[in-house]
Amino acid sequence: LREVLAAGAARNWDKMIELAQELEELARSQKAILDPGADEFPGDGHPDANPG
Repeated sequence: LREVLAAGAARNWDKMIELAQELEELARSQKAILDPGADEFPGDGHPDANPG
C-alpha cells in the first residue's frame, strides 16, 4: 500500500494501475484460499448454507 500512496503522490498513474491490479490478484487468491467454493456457491462456499 505504501507503493500505491507513493505512486499517487507522484501522479504516476501507470504504476498505480499496475499496483492496483496486483492487489486485486492478491485479494482474489486469498479469497480462493479462504473460501474455495466461492465460485460455485457465492457467500461462504458451503452449498448447505446457501438455500435456493
